[in-house]
Amino acid sequence: MAGNQARCAIAYTLYVPYSKALPKMDRYLTALQARRVEAVRHFPGWDVRLYLDGRFTKGMADVIRQLGYTVVHLPPSDRSLPEWHHVSSRLRVIDDPGVDVFMMRDLDSALSPRDAISVWVWLSSGVEFHAMHDHPHHKDVLMAGMWGGRSEAARRRFAPRGIDAFLAEAAANVDHRGNDQLLLTKAVWPHIEGNTLHMDMPQTYCKYDGKLCVPFPMAPHSGQVIDGFVGEVVASKALMPRPVDVECKALAEGLDKTAVFEEADLQQQWVKDAWPRMRSFCN
Repeated sequence: MAGNQARCAIAYTLYVPYSKALPKMDRYLTALQARRVEAVRHFPGWDVRLYLDGRFTKGMADVIRQLGYTVVHLPPSDRSLPEWHHVSSRLRVIDDPGVDVFMMRDLDSALSPRDAISVWVWLSSGVEFHAMHDHPHHKDVLMAGMWGGRSEAARRRFAPRGIDAFLAEAAANVDHRGNDQLLLTKAVWPHIEGNTLHMDMPQTYCKYDGKLCVPFPMAPHSGQVIDGFVGEVVASKALMPRPVDVECKALAEGLDKTAVFEEADLQQQWVKDAWPRMRSFCN
């Protein structure tokens, strides 16, 4: 799906929060290879882009590039900024003049035929932005990993001075204790309301956009029709009941001799905890 020759990108963020111990990083790293395989299958021709926290090493960035990602290796995170500021680094794809259409997705959620067909219907509609709600628990007006838009429209409507300026202004006005969905609700949604095509499985969030709220173009998901809902969390067998159906041995081999984190304490946690689980799963 090339989007009528538009230059399209799927944007991800890989970020390590300062507020807690090292998360179950094997969940996200195992997902890297799965998401790339799914993108080739369901979104051929799309650039798969990862905005990588500066707490990861250059060697780690190189390993991810070998999987087929475009990696933007960011500087180390500023601890004074809210966590949602770092998670939202994927918004920087909007500034790229080489990208016409962007999708925001989460690494621990699979790319599926349901997702791809929904995006194709949105692109064909001519509407500037796209948002999905595919589960009763999807209650925010914009789910952070389930929306997208046309880059020119995003720059014009909510980031005319660029994403860095947009995030800096938001950091001064949006509650630091919130998440990236709070950022979208407060700083993005007011500017794109009325120009967003909502696809709403439970049909309970149509209040957000009236006539631009439509059902998903595919039948309701079930075990036989579609394997899960858009935004469903799937990750490594070590952490989730349903394993990623993709070979990740090559990724594990790439990481075997690569320091993953710049900081010694994080690297020690990785080697002791998450890496053995991931190596066992991928081999």
